[in-house]
Amino acid sequence: MKDEVRVSLVQFSSTVLDCPGNVKRMAEFVEREAAEHGAELVVFPELSTTGYIRSARDDAYAEHLYAASELVPGPTTEALGEAARRSGAHVVVGMSQRHPHIPEVLYNSAVLIDPSGDVTGVQHKVHPCRDEKEYYVPGDVISVFPTALGTLALNVCYDVRFPEMARVQTLAGAEIVVSLWASAVQPGKVPSDSIVSRCATRAMENAVFFLGCNRTGTDDEQRFYGRSAVAGPSGDVLARSDDDREDAVRAVLLGANLKAQRRYLTIFRDRRPELYGRVTEPLSRPEAR
Repeated sequence: MKDEVRVSLVQFSSTVLDCPGNVKRMAEFVEREAAEHGAELVVFPELSTTGYIRSARDDAYAEHLYAASELVPGPTTEALGEAARRSGAHVVVGMSQRHPHIPEVLYNSAVLIDPSGDVTGVQHKVHPCRDEKEYYVPGDVISVFPTALGTLALNVCYDVRFPEMARVQTLAGAEIVVSLWASAVQPGKVPSDSIVSRCATRAMENAVFFLGCNRTGTDDEQRFYGRSAVAGPSGDVLARSDDDREDAVRAVLLGANLKAQRRYLTIFRDRRPELYGRVTEPLSRPEAR
C-alpha cells in the first residue's frame, strides 16, 4: 500500500428514498473532504442512497424502495464518479442495487469508485440481517480490489460479526478493509462502542487497517448513532467519533505500520488451517467434532 493514505469516514444522514438529494450532498462531501483535508478515500455508510430499510409489510414503502434502487453503473455512480474525478479521491458508498437482469431483485451493496470516475469494485452484503432478508439477495462472492492506495476490501455492517469474511479478504491480499454500517440504537439501550471494538478486533486479527463508517440521523423511529472508527494493524484506534453528528472521522494510514506489525507477529505463517475445518462445516453435520 501507499506510504500514507488519508481517509475520511462521513457519518452521513440519509433522507429516506431521496436518491438525487442524498447523492448531491454526498458529492459535495467528497469534494470538500478532498479539498480541505486532502482525503484520498471518502467513505459513506450502508444504504446511503435510499436510507435504511423499513419492514416489507409496508407495501407502499417496499414499492418505492424498488423504484429508488439503481443499477451499477447508474445515476449514483455517475454523479459520485464525477466528484471523484474532480477531487482525485476514491469513494466508497453503500447503496440499494438492482439486479442487472432480474426485475425486483436487489442487493445491499458497497461500491468502490476510483479517481477516474470508474466503478472498480462491488461487494454485495454476504450476511443480510433481520428485515433485510425481506429485500436483499445475499452476496455469494468475497472480493478484494487493487487500487493506487493499496488493496481494498469491502464489507457491510452485519458482515463484521463473521470474522471469516475479513480473514478471507486478508488472505486474498487486503490491506485496508472498509466496513459500511447503518446501526441504530436498540430499544431500551444507549449507543455502544461496538463499532470501535469490532474495528479494533478485526484489524488486530488480520494486521490490516479496518475502517467502520456508521450513519447518523433518524428514520421511522430508528436513531442511528454514528460513532465511526478507524483501527490500525495492531488494533490501535487511530480515530473515532464519540457522537452521532453528521461529520467526518479522519485519519492517516501509514503503510509502514502494516509492514511492521506483520513482521512483529507472523500470523499468516503461524496459522494452522488444517485444524480449522470445522469452521466451514454446515450446522446440519453435528457429527463433525
